[in-house]
Amino acid sequence: MELLPSSAPQCSERHIRSLIQLLSDSDPRIAKTIHTRLVEVGMPALSYLTQAQSSGTELAERITEVINEIWHHSIAARFQQLNASIPTSIDLEAGAFLIAEMAYPGLDIGGYQNQLKEMSAALIPRLTGTMSISEKIQAMNHYLFQEQGFKGNAGDYYDPDNTFLNRVLDRRCGIPISLSVVYLLLGQRLRLPVRGVGMPGHFLVGLNTEEWFIDCFNEGTLLSRVECSRILHESGHGFELRYLDTSSNQQILIRMLRNLVTIYHTRDEPNQAHRFQQVIEILEEFITT
Repeated sequence: MELLPSSAPQCSERHIRSLIQLLSDSDPRIAKTIHTRLVEVGMPALSYLTQAQSSGTELAERITEVINEIWHHSIAARFQQLNASIPTSIDLEAGAFLIAEMAYPGLDIGGYQNQLKEMSAALIPRLTGTMSISEKIQAMNHYLFQEQGFKGNAGDYYDPDNTFLNRVLDRRCGIPISLSVVYLLLGQRLRLPVRGVGMPGHFLVGLNTEEWFIDCFNEGTLLSRVECSRILHESGHGFELRYLDTSSNQQILIRMLRNLVTIYHTRDEPNQAHRFQQVIEILEEFITT
């Protein structure tokens, strides 16, 4: 799936600035042509577009659209590179932050990774070698959901920020899958036997060594298989044992992206929905090849 020309055209600073000014053309066909041209120039145009955007001119809205599309192409290409670099499984953390960067161009990913590092460092002395897995999970749950205040955003469940990892870390709230991703990333750093479990309608964290499941949306409530079955029956899905299988990193990322596609369609933002759908197609190609 090719998202960019194999080699973006080389443009001088003067030419790029001239193109930006032409975005103001009253003829929508000309403005669209210039938009496409700037997207083809790609990342080299970004700093000039940002400067023009911050000037507060009437071009700001059109410039923002160009910037978003350039970032989208860049991130989609990075997803392709990430897929190609890992033969068995895409990196969950890198993929989750790339999804966030699609909505927040220029995101300080390193800063958020440091947050995760600091959180795991705070947990290390609490998880001693003599503790059972259940005791370690209880200590982790207390830290995340009581001390750090992570919780499910039941009041505004369909806010897209509930899916973007940077905003989940900023606001300490999200939906089941994004909160579970935070839990998984910390658990992996701490070498805990955690795995993603993509039940229909409700994402959980499972334990490889025990028949318990962690409901991160509900402050780390521990669920048995019987309780998972009850939840599925009550939500109309019925229960099949495969619903408690491990979700691969690709499956987790695709589920996050599908949530966003649905949300943006509901919000009548088809362009945003299309951008996230394109990334789904990249990941699905990787799974089938």
